[in-house]
Amino acid sequence: MIATTLSECQVDVGAAGGVGELAAVLAHHGVALFTRIHDEAHLLQLAARLGRLMPHRDSNASAVTVLTDRGAPRPGAGLAGFTRHALAPHTDCSDRPIPPLVVTMSCARTAGRGGDFVLVDGQAVHDELAATAPDALADLSTRRGAYFGGAAGVVGNVFEVGAGGLVGMRLRRDELARFAPQTRRRLAVLAEVIDRHTITIPAATGCGYVVNNRRWLHGRTAFTGRRVMHRVLVDPHPAWRIPAGFRPNATEIA
Repeated sequence: MIATTLSECQVDVGAAGGVGELAAVLAHHGVALFTRIHDEAHLLQLAARLGRLMPHRDSNASAVTVLTDRGAPRPGAGLAGFTRHALAPHTDCSDRPIPPLVVTMSCARTAGRGGDFVLVDGQAVHDELAATAPDALADLSTRRGAYFGGAAGVVGNVFEVGAGGLVGMRLRRDELARFAPQTRRRLAVLAEVIDRHTITIPAATGCGYVVNNRRWLHGRTAFTGRRVMHRVLVDPHPAWRIPAGFRPNATEIA
């Protein structure tokens, strides 16, 4: 399915029917790329057409989180997004029992250098593990194999089977993730497979992406300068039929 350019996933959201096309691409591929979303107001308009806006601990009154370097020498737990450092591909809100299904991100200002988008298809990671390291996949899918968050976090694992056999991915690799021994011993092979499926896209002002947060991981490269990103979390309208994860290949469950 995936070309490294993600050319099939590029959508003109300003065209007639553009948001519907974006939702269809998101439902099928789990990710859609767009341009011409230059500010907070434009991203809010797009996000509101996709579904219900969901507030975040770090969002403003409009449910927009402004992600930029705040200059803190030692950011608190879970606040690495407000630094210039690289962010490993992750699931947003992995500490919630049910993470938001859709994450929208747009670039309001590019960095001096770096700050590129990093995307990883969790289905491709799952498929490779199923084919080449099934024991590792089993351990990464075991119930109660990981703990995500602080005192009010959740118990889960990297791959979680939900309703209808859909698999949802849940991952972070910072101080707010702790892994049981059977999961921890598989993190190295997981990292290798994630690296093989990592797609890096140069960030440009006005461009961005929408991801299925239960399937695609997202992150960024380190940067210099005044990079500014806007993020809105969305509970999509049921009519868009965005699946809460992905369905494993038939060969995996035969």
